[in-house]
Amino acid sequence: MEVVDSVSKVWGSNRVGVRLSPLVTFNDMGDDNPEETFGYIAEQLNAYQLAYLHIVNPALTTVEKGVEPEPQAHRMLDLIRGRYRGTLIMCGGFGQNTAEAWLTQGKADLIAFGRKFLANPDLPERFRQHAALNADDPSTYYGGGPKGYTDYPTLAQKIGEKPKPCLATDGDSSAS
Repeated sequence: MEVVDSVSKVWGSNRVGVRLSPLVTFNDMGDDNPEETFGYIAEQLNAYQLAYLHIVNPALTTVEKGVEPEPQAHRMLDLIRGRYRGTLIMCGGFGQNTAEAWLTQGKADLIAFGRKFLANPDLPERFRQHAALNADDPSTYYGGGPKGYTDYPTLAQKIGEKPKPCLATDGDSSAS
């Protein structure tokens, strides 16, 4: 809370977001009582009126595979959604259908896509067309080079078109 308080004083709390990873055990992280810890944190963050609270889905290993999350993951998600009153962003393991379902069900206000965006630089267009997604290559994560970050093909490239800029440049308003 001291960090949130300090950065909120500099930038204003409405321009600050917090990301938490309840139930994630990466690098031997863990918590003996995660529901108490993260429930308390979610509740305390309400006082700041943050731009958002960003949660790494506790059920991320199961959501994309269509497997029902463990009961603890359900409890954690319900707990955070119930205690945090601001904008809640979820990430981790979502596909188009699961993201739309969670938004419709009110489990989250926004869904973030990281790895899928790396592998699919045109992800919104792929979702609009219900097109197949490029598979991401975890062996390239944190590799320090462009492989895996700038070399995934767009749908247009797959059919032989050259990439188009997404913003108009040099007064060219025809680019989109």
